Amino acid sequence: MASGKTRPEAAQVKRDAAVAAEPVAVVAVAAQPVAERDAAPAAVASESTAGRRDIKALAERVKARRKENGWTQADVAKKGGPSAGSISQIERCLIEEPAEDLLAKLDAALEWPSGTADGIVRGLVGAAS
Repeated sequence: MASGKTRPEAAQVKRDAAVAAEPVAVVAVAAQPVAERDAAPAAVASESTAGRRDIKALAERVKARRKENGWTQADVAKKGGPSAGSISQIERCLIEEPAEDLLAKLDAALEWPSGTADGIVRGLVGAAS
């Protein structure tokens, strides 16, 4: 059987050998700490940039102010603030776009000057309470 035709199996073996001989491209993957890789986007964002809401700063400042005054989340709600559940969500960075009225209620209940919570979210208010 010297007809010059190759058997299908022989052709496949030649293709497999050719593919195996081709160089393999290696893609480098940047190492990223597990905490950063697995964190929720809202929790990761702490830098204030134009148009970016600094939810982490708000969370930290609300919690610090509560603790400083010895208040629970329910205490803040009773003082005219958002509900205790909303405060919990704020402190855990789960509210990515807090409404203006929610921020105003935080100011009143936490005894901050008007516009403080909004300023924190916008990155306009410094670290001091």
